[in-house]
Amino acid sequence: MRSCPRHHRGRPKTFRSRSSHGSQLLIRTRRNERVNSIPASEALVPSDTTSLAPCVVLCDLDGTLLDTERTWLETVCAVVADLGGIASAELISRLEGATVAQAGELIRAELRSPLSERTIGELLEEASLTALEGTIEWCPGAEEMLAGLRAAGIPMALVTSSSRRWLETAARHVDLSAFSYFVTADDVPATKPDPAPYRIAASLLGRESAECVVFEDSEVGLRAALAAGCTAVLVRAEDTSWAEHADAVVPDLRGATPVWVRALAARRPARR
Repeated sequence: MRSCPRHHRGRPKTFRSRSSHGSQLLIRTRRNERVNSIPASEALVPSDTTSLAPCVVLCDLDGTLLDTERTWLETVCAVVADLGGIASAELISRLEGATVAQAGELIRAELRSPLSERTIGELLEEASLTALEGTIEWCPGAEEMLAGLRAAGIPMALVTSSSRRWLETAARHVDLSAFSYFVTADDVPATKPDPAPYRIAASLLGRESAECVVFEDSEVGLRAALAAGCTAVLVRAEDTSWAEHADAVVPDLRGATPVWVRALAARRPARR
């Protein structure tokens, strides 16, 4: 689980500046053959929008729509400390996009703990659920994007590696009613990077994966979306080598309008 950039919390990261036209988008062809920086209000938008293909949108939750990073990282550090260890930077990095079960397995291996990964996962979930109360906020542009897509009649499903309990906690603090369906870690035979969660979400909406535009912030989420055959938008301010596989890269969701989403879907590449 990772979060969006927070400028006022002093994270030691370097962010792309926001232009006077809106958030800057990095529009990439497959395999990073060419990269162009284009204002969100202009990127991909044709002069004639009447012929844009219909699409549906599938969204990740933590780090893509909701800023839950600080709470999650503090919880991880606290649980690891209670188990007699210190959460290394490498461990924190590997926990990005992980389920609590996967996190429990990673922490158990890191600390060589006698506790089972299930027990550690349960400790993480209980602690994080308690810490989440009253701390959940939207990432920049997320609430506005969902409202715009909903008003435009674009169907949406939420696809998260978090548990149903985590989702229910989040839903008490933010309005997730724009989504027609929710797919959690409890609802799938395998979680991201397996493509199953996105394929299931597409099926629930009555669409093929190729008709879906996915918004993700983690490598495992991006891999899942691409493996499912979806058009993948990576929401990430930091540069990273694996971002080159995304169909589009945005630092945040400001400027992700319905027209932009449909235009991106219309130019989707063929998937093998």
